[in-house]
Amino acid sequence: MPAQAGRLLLMAAMLALHGCMATGASQSADTGQRVDQGRWTGLLNDARARERRCGNHVHDAAALLAWDHRLGEAAAAHSLDMARSQRLSHAGSRGETLEDRIRATGYRPRAWGENVAAGQPDAASVVLAWLDSPGHCVNIMNPAYTHFGAAVAHDRNGARYWTLVLAAPAD
Repeated sequence: MPAQAGRLLLMAAMLALHGCMATGASQSADTGQRVDQGRWTGLLNDARARERRCGNHVHDAAALLAWDHRLGEAAAAHSLDMARSQRLSHAGSRGETLEDRIRATGYRPRAWGENVAAGQPDAASVVLAWLDSPGHCVNIMNPAYTHFGAAVAHDRNGARYWTLVLAAPAD
């Protein structure tokens, strides 16, 4: 399958959930692969640093995001769940929602959103795919979010499942 066709199929399979209104490395839940927090922080904040078109809408530059280990835990749990079930979804295999996953870590959000994807080889590729997808792009550019966590997990065949959790704490 040509790369562009594969990318389009992947983008069609990705879902976006719009929420209701630190550097270092953290352990990924599946294989011990490191998630580079600094890399993720740079990728997301570079995207937010300038005005960006997401589909038909132009979004102003947004404030910097900061890594939050609790959101990283929520992302890791969901990536692992998707990898185990080999299913790309915002709903967990037991029906849990993003809000359930965030609150289970002790983070109390006032705003939250999530991007999921499968198949991209690295963080830069998945962020680029999300920026090319209007709904995912809107999540990344949403100025309501101040924190994030991200994770990847591999299924038994080596396919990668990515989760980005964005949130802002309740006051």
